[in-house]
Amino acid sequence: MNTTIHRRRPGPVPGVPSADVRLVQDDDHEAIARLLGAGGESEIGWWRLFGTPQTSFVVEAGGIVAVSLVVGYMGKFWITYASTAPGPAVTAVVAASLRALDAPVHATVDEGDTASEEMLIALGFTAELGDLPVLVVDGALFSDFDGFAREFTKLLCHYEWTGNLDAFNDILRGGFGTPELGWVFRWVNAEKSRTALGHRATAKRLEGILKTCHPTNRASVEARIEAARRGEGPTLFDDIVEIIRDHGPGGDESEDNVILELR
Repeated sequence: MNTTIHRRRPGPVPGVPSADVRLVQDDDHEAIARLLGAGGESEIGWWRLFGTPQTSFVVEAGGIVAVSLVVGYMGKFWITYASTAPGPAVTAVVAASLRALDAPVHATVDEGDTASEEMLIALGFTAELGDLPVLVVDGALFSDFDGFAREFTKLLCHYEWTGNLDAFNDILRGGFGTPELGWVFRWVNAEKSRTALGHRATAKRLEGILKTCHPTNRASVEARIEAARRGEGPTLFDDIVEIIRDHGPGGDESEDNVILELR
């Protein structure tokens, strides 16, 4: 799905229906984890490490039915919210967090989540599509696949990517120094890369794979090599672009929110 970033600047928060709102407490974490669908402590543990508990609230009605969690990340505040009773309860906790923080706050909304969109707009949020961190790979700085691996590694934190595309796919899931709440993968001079990572580079890489692949895979790899030599089939550039797009809008792993820009 497409994801839109919303931001709310400090200011008066519109009145919302009354609810039994209170601050998050230490013994709330298991209940909050279940409410968020985390199935345990992992997500809440991450929130406790970076979060701001004084601006995070729950609503109770025979148990916790709504929560707003505010996290500080990369110099910005992000709000996450969930409820078993959408409507007044979740609006109440979000409004309470906004009042307590009184600072710019960001939220992300998946396309089609009209309830969240309407609630955020009513509370004074505006959509800001260009607010994601931007990491740049410049196609003018390399002329082969090894060069692409070198330039991409510069985006990572204390990790060297050596060209394995399965590992590339894993990196885009996060945890290797790229922004964890989504980012823009801006590939400038992409047409140069389209040529540099074309069929000739594809055949060369496949020839290397052929030397170490399992015997049962040799026939398919050999067929791809022959197609690449004829200038047919997907290229390395095509494969890399497809992997990146799988982690962005419309992809199978769109929750990673990696937005590809080819320039």
